[in-house]
Amino acid sequence: MSSGNTPAHPATASASSADGADTATDQGPSWPVFRRLLLDYVVPQWRVALVATATMLAYAASEAAFVALIRPLLDDGLVAQDAAVIRFYAALLVGILILQGITFFISQYLTGLVGREMIKRLRLTAHDRLLALPQAAFDHLSTGQTISRLTYEAEQTANASTKAAITIIRDGVTAVLVLGYMVYLSPRLMLITGLVLPVIAGLVATINHRFRQLSRRVHHAVGSVGTVAEETVHAHPEIKLFGQADHERRRFERLNERSRRQSMKFAATRFASVPLIRLTVGIALAITLNLVTLDAVVEALTVGTISSFIGAMLLLNRPLKGLVKVNADLQKGLTAARRIFEIIDMPAERDDGMRTLARAQGHIALDGVRFSYDGEREVLHGIDLEVAAGETVALTGPSGSGKSTLVHLLPRFYEATAGQIRLDGVPITEYRLADLRRQFAPVSQDTTLFNTTVAENIAYGAPEGASRAAIERAAEVAYARGFIEQLPHGLDTEIGEDGALLSGGQRQRIAIARAVIKDAPVLILDEATASLDTESERYIHAAFERLMAGRTAFVIAHRLSTVEGAGQILFLEDGRIVERGTHAELLARNGRYAGLYRMQLAPQGGRSG
Repeated sequence: MSSGNTPAHPATASASSADGADTATDQGPSWPVFRRLLLDYVVPQWRVALVATATMLAYAASEAAFVALIRPLLDDGLVAQDAAVIRFYAALLVGILILQGITFFISQYLTGLVGREMIKRLRLTAHDRLLALPQAAFDHLSTGQTISRLTYEAEQTANASTKAAITIIRDGVTAVLVLGYMVYLSPRLMLITGLVLPVIAGLVATINHRFRQLSRRVHHAVGSVGTVAEETVHAHPEIKLFGQADHERRRFERLNERSRRQSMKFAATRFASVPLIRLTVGIALAITLNLVTLDAVVEALTVGTISSFIGAMLLLNRPLKGLVKVNADLQKGLTAARRIFEIIDMPAERDDGMRTLARAQGHIALDGVRFSYDGEREVLHGIDLEVAAGETVALTGPSGSGKSTLVHLLPRFYEATAGQIRLDGVPITEYRLADLRRQFAPVSQDTTLFNTTVAENIAYGAPEGASRAAIERAAEVAYARGFIEQLPHGLDTEIGEDGALLSGGQRQRIAIARAVIKDAPVLILDEATASLDTESERYIHAAFERLMAGRTAFVIAHRLSTVEGAGQILFLEDGRIVERGTHAELLARNGRYAGLYRMQLAPQGGRSG
């Protein structure tokens, strides 16, 4: 259904804000987000995660063991010239390498398995939340930003759960074991070398903060590019007709350039952090090399001990470098996870009704209904209306008068801010939401068709599935069978995105067939013939007559010739019903409806005269 009275498309607002300066601020510590990922999406796979963690720990232990071999190999083997010891440690070295290869593969594969399963569940949870959000939430969600969260940003979250987890556990444990071994070898050397560790910690903390800031800016920039790209795809006819191609090209280039700059800032910080850490470790190594030249130190240490200590320092460089590098991916992933959680944490639409409803009779009453989108400016003011089962009600009036808003309240796309709406004498809030919406079938000017076959688009009106015969009958009722049979593969023809391969009239008849197969007792026809040619409109009206037989129908139309046969006609203006009655009664009243009707017929009258 169209929403002529809803706010401007949120993607436009988002894109507009994206054109301005980046105003991203610190969103708090990353640990709560990481903890949530672990508890909600990793812990359910604890068996696989446990094996992956055990193999990572084994890999880390093998790294430390590799360095530990240097001391006995030199002191007991090479210095003592003991061939048996040398052969033993050579064999042990091969064994350690085999163990490293096995544990590396298992840890990488299993952690990747946990990560992909986690990201699948994360996407599914976010998608489920989108399906449960109230319509008001979509008024403020940018389509491009939302798609980015479920695709690009979900992948970034996967990095936080796989690559980051591997590096944090494996390299973290390796660093701890190596540091512990260095203390065991020479507490005196470790005390001097350890003076460098606070410097490294300070560097890491500074880099972490920078990564968090840049991660948010990168995600914001990528989402803005997606938003503008989506608008270009959907609005390309308007862009061309209004000659705005150069404007859109410049706007896209501006956002694209911002995305490039933010990404390069992120890359510069990432790549600069590694040599800084390596330089700091190198300084510690140089200090150590100078220390071991002192007689007091040399006398207390063997060749194997000194070599093993220096080897440990060199080995320490890799896990420290890995921990700093992975922080970039981790911060990027946690920023992405935070944005996905923003969708998951949005409140679902209210569905606290307990009454079930198989099929309504179609009697609808509105008592003093008021509504406001923003809680301040009302767009509906005290609407009173009663519609008998099977009656057709037409809503007309100027744009922005509240017609579409009124019908959006019936299936509870929005909640009335005051007053009450009843279906068959029962307030609609008492029905289960799924049961309530099963009673309505929409056909609007902006019908959404899916990039699949004609048959599947028609069967979309039957959530529990429809037989081929039922689909064919629905097409027949909608006067759609004729053109469907002329398509290359009939009902099995793919119709393109949003039915792009069909004409406007054909798309409307598919929508009518969809409503036919749903067989709901209440119809909502929102400007369903507004943009059709005369021949298409004739077919559509004939299809509507078949469809509306025995059903309650709400017909929104600006073209008054299409609503003459309605049981009652409501003329809305500024959110109020200013006139109501049959076509003949409203003409006799000679009010707003009659004036608009004569205005629309004036050209015809002029030609006939």
